[in-house]
Amino acid sequence: MINQYCFTLDTGNKRGMAELFEHGEWNVEGAPPCRGTEEVLAALAHVRMYPDGTPRTKHVTTNVELSIDEEAGTATAQSYCTVFQQTDEFPLQANFVGHYFDDFERVDGTWRWKKRLIRNPLLGDFSANMTDAGDVVPGASS
Repeated sequence: MINQYCFTLDTGNKRGMAELFEHGEWNVEGAPPCRGTEEVLAALAHVRMYPDGTPRTKHVTTNVELSIDEEAGTATAQSYCTVFQQTDEFPLQANFVGHYFDDFERVDGTWRWKKRLIRNPLLGDFSANMTDAGDVVPGASS
């Protein structure tokens, strides 16, 4: 699921990423939380898409720490994320570094997201990544 989050965003599948939170919450610290597919999808409307159908980003998740309670059907994780972007006019660079805090639950044998909190972002140039970035990532400008 952690990898699917990155793959769906980087391939331009906004709906697929939003559906990961169908029963959960996605939140960038300092911004209002998004709950469910449609609210997450609305927040992703700010992500710029390019002619190839992608945002021209690569999300790299590292330092993953996962704790699973099989009996309770719950899990937590924390990890770092660095987002790189490059376009024809925008040189390759990291424009976001954050710390993810995740809560998962197992329902009817299937794991799903309960909550993702994105904290402590280090922000770079969002001009090629988002329109109205401050609406989604507090402190970011586009």
